[in-house]
Amino acid sequence: MFVFPSKEWTKVLCEELNKDEDFLKSVNGWNIDVLLIGKNLPNDVVQYLRNTYSINGINTLGLHMAFDNSCKSIDLLINPEPGSYRYVVIADYGLWLRVLKRLDDPITALLSVFSKLEIRGSTVTLIRLAANVASPIARAMRKIPTKIIG
Repeated sequence: MFVFPSKEWTKVLCEELNKDEDFLKSVNGWNIDVLLIGKNLPNDVVQYLRNTYSINGINTLGLHMAFDNSCKSIDLLINPEPGSYRYVVIADYGLWLRVLKRLDDPITALLSVFSKLEIRGSTVTLIRLAANVASPIARAMRKIPTKIIG
């Protein structure tokens, strides 16, 4: 069982993606880094991260996803600096969880929260990327036994 959010979970997700032929086809030709940020973290998430990674002053949580014809890496970042990234999507942690819990229909889940996302960088590029990778990523996530904090 892997805990979301954790560094172990992000590593396993990237490994699962690289085993998925549909994902590899969907990111063929893409060389992009995207930072997803969760803000307004619930107390249990902050407590879990503090206890697990010995970090205080946790305000935001990030998933940095790097694709280059495959999943190069997915990293868990605590208090990431969004100004350091070209493509950033920011939302309340609870909103990200709603998307995670609707992995059976990821495109509809993303569209249902789209107006609540703060997007930095080209919205068109991010929509094109999401259209390509949302379903394969959701399929890979469903394969990972996960305990969600929050």
